[in-house]
Parts: sequence; C-alpha cells; structure tokens
Amino acid sequence: MIHLYVDRSIGKIVLETDDSSARFLLEVTKKETKYIPWKKQYGTLTTTTRIYDDSRVKPDAFGIWRFHIGLGFAAYLINVFKNYISQADYNDVLSAIISDTYREVPFPNLRDYQNEDVLHLLKYKIGLFSCYTSYGKTELIATLANYFYGLGQNVLIVTPQKKARDEVVKRVKARFGIDLPTKDGRFNAMIVAGLSNRKDIKDPAQLKVLEAEWSQVNCVLCDEVEYTINDSGMFLYDRLINADHFYGFSGTADKEKGEMISFVNGLDDCVIRNKDLVKYFGPSLVYRMPLDLRIDNIRVKTNALNQVKFQPGDFGEGTNAYLNAITRIFTTPEVCQVIVKLGKRFPMMYLPMNNLENVISEWVNNWFLGVFRILLICGEGYIYYDLQGNRTNLKTLDKACEYVKNGLVDIIPSTSAGFRALDLPGLETTFLAQGKAAGVVLQSVGRTARGTHMNLVSLEPQPKKKIPVYSKGMENRDEMIHNYYKYCEIIDSEIFEANL
Repeated sequence: MIHLYVDRSIGKIVLETDDSSARFLLEVTKKETKYIPWKKQYGTLTTTTRIYDDSRVKPDAFGIWRFHIGLGFAAYLINVFKNYISQADYNDVLSAIISDTYREVPFPNLRDYQNEDVLHLLKYKIGLFSCYTSYGKTELIATLANYFYGLGQNVLIVTPQKKARDEVVKRVKARFGIDLPTKDGRFNAMIVAGLSNRKDIKDPAQLKVLEAEWSQVNCVLCDEVEYTINDSGMFLYDRLINADHFYGFSGTADKEKGEMISFVNGLDDCVIRNKDLVKYFGPSLVYRMPLDLRIDNIRVKTNALNQVKFQPGDFGEGTNAYLNAITRIFTTPEVCQVIVKLGKRFPMMYLPMNNLENVISEWVNNWFLGVFRILLICGEGYIYYDLQGNRTNLKTLDKACEYVKNGLVDIIPSTSAGFRALDLPGLETTFLAQGKAAGVVLQSVGRTARGTHMNLVSLEPQPKKKIPVYSKGMENRDEMIHNYYKYCEIIDSEIFEANL
C-alpha cells in the first residue's frame, strides 16, 4: 500500500506505506573518495542522501511508514509511484505543481523570447528559471511580481543579500511606480542574509507575529535562488506554508557546475547536490544558455607568476591551502604590478575576488590609490575613491551607476557582494583570478556579459609552469566558460606582458 498526498497545513507531500523498501526510491547511496579528517588521509566513504525531511523514520503501531517530502519533488514522486497510487492521489499531488488557470496573453513590456518562457513558467506553480546574464531576469521578476500583486495575491520577493534586493526594488519602482513595501502590506522584498540572527526571530513573541505575516504570502519570487538555500533561507521557506507559487531565478541554479536540474535521470548527481533547492523550488522549467555574444578570452603571459614565493605553512595540515595560495599569488608585488598595467589597458575593468578582502585591500591601498578612480563593491556598500584618494560611500546602487555612466570610474574591485544581480552599465572586461564553482565564476563573468562583447582576462606564467592551486583552477574556469558559452563566438588569444 502506498498513499501519496499533500498536507497543506505544513506545505509538504506525505508518503504513507506499509512497504519499508519504498524508502530506497527516496534515497541515494554512493561511495566517494575524499579526505577523511579523523584519519588524516584520503579514503572511501559511503554516504546516503535522503530527499525526505525526517531524520529518522519508524513504522507506527499499524506498520505504516510516513515520509515528509518538499513539494518540489512532486513530479519525481508521481512518476516513480504512478503504478502504485490511486488516481485521486496522483491528481492531488499534481494539483500542487500545475496551475489551475494561467495567463496566455504576452506581457507588453517583455520581449518575445521572454514572454515565451514566462508564459510557460506560469503553467506551473513551482519551478526554477535559469537564464544567462543580459537575458532580462530582473525585468521578468518585477513583471511577475506586479502581475501576481495585481491579481490580489500577497507577493514576497526574496534575495540572498541587499544588493540583489536593491536591483529588484529599483526595477519595480522604475517600471510600475510601486514602492516596496507597499502600504497595504501585500507586496514586499526581503533578504535572507542574517535572518536567523535577528532579534525579532529570537524573541518567541515577535517570531509568532512574523510567522502570522509570512503565512499570508501567496507567491514567492526568489532571485539568485541558490544562495538563499542556507539555514536562514530554509527557516523562512518552511514558514511560508500557504504560498502556492514558488519561483526561483538564477543564472546558475546549480552553483557547482551550472547544469540544468531535471528529473529525467531520476535522482542523479545534479538533483542530489541540489536537493534542498529542489525541495522548495522544484526542477528547471526554463534553462536558457547565452547566444550572440562575442568573447575575447585573453591569456596574459607574464613572468610575474613565477616570482611568487610560497611558504611551507601555506599548504600545511589544517590550513586552507586554496585561500593561502590565492592570497600569496595576488599580493605578490610583481603580480600586482601586472594588474595595474591591465587596469590601464582595459578601462573600467571588473576584478571579482570571492571572500578575499585582504587581497582587495592590498590592491586598493597599495597599488590602486592615486592611480585609478576606484569603485569598490563590498559588504559595506559602494565605496568610491577619487585620484586624490578621497573616500566616499555612495550608499546606493543608483549613485554607483551614476558614477559609472558619467565616466568617473577606472577600475572596479569587488568581493562576492557584487557577483550576483548587480547591473553596472558599460562593464566589458573581467579579470579572472580565482574560483572553481559555477556560482562564483559564471556569476562574476556575468557582470560583463550584458552587451554583445566582453573581454575575459587571466594571467598565465611565462615560461609556462604549474602554479599550485592556480593552474588547475585556471583550467577549470576555462573549461566551464567554453561549455557555458558554447553557442557564442569565443576567441582565444594571448598577450605578452611586455606588450601591455
């Protein structure tokens, strides 16, 4: 016996069965070779990943097993168990992900390809929307939010951090004249960063008030969705129990490899590594790869990388070898001198460094000040330095964009705060220094992929030799870029440092 139904009081699918072997269709067990800290050596580990939420499942007094599963796995469940469940069960679960009615008329402010995709999305209640930078994702989110708000729905836009929220809020205001939050309380935007540490969350009485507000939300639209899948984000999503539309948007929903998330191959590696994302937002319904973009992939041959002096402690036991190596490389004076030359060769160059504030501080304080007009994007906001070294906090994205448009910026170093959902006009060159995950590499590259042309610049040792950590990372980034932009024109070229 298998009974599958949606428990709408908790917003989850429940699977009841008297056959304990059913759980093996809800789990994936595999062997992995990885470093085992307690053995201080590499070895083979067997791991089991479960798509159900229960930490332990035991049969009740009647021998019935119960599993609680996120709505995002609905399509997988009804496909796997379709021969074992009733038609009523099938229809009940299907109704949780298929829209009863949906819009078929194109939105006047969207392009044809955007309307094609968004009208397909609206046929479903849950799904991921993956698209390339310059597609118009922010416009799409603002349009959908306004559409559902106009239908009388309570709409919540969710982003991982403030800068992504700023982008969407700005677009909603510019396109539809709506200030968020609205006075009626039915349309708001929030970030998940720091949510679990807020005072009102930790106070039981205030949390109860918040939970009552969140229970009124009908439609959730999440930008850069993969970066909300953390303790804070899942804390929020678990309390949006009455939201029947969950849409997640991103350029790299699968932040490790940037792949399409699909149930075509069941619980494959891509689904399993994204299981927490899938349980709330389901699989990819739209997956658009970039087209019609010309990319100059430039390797700068330099002897500077051969001047890096690593220390024994950089790769010692218990240390972060990756962090140490990248820091050592990009704070080496000879390497910094090359970066200055690149900044002069490629105006308004974007320099993303993920969580390496010490490297950016070295660049700004010891190499860029007095040479460039700098727009630093970091957790603190948008910091501007003029040629005299005067520091100004621009406070808002609009102000930062104004400086860029007016030609007042020469170079743009950025922490991860600027990788995602940030639209600065006229960016054309990205300096690729580090990163091996799609969520870092492709998202940072995407800041300059908003026109028809971009330069990707990286350093390569001359004479050629292997640089610890860096060389392998460069190969991975190059492969990732060629795969993701395979339908674009990519021109690989070399420049010798002497010709900069």
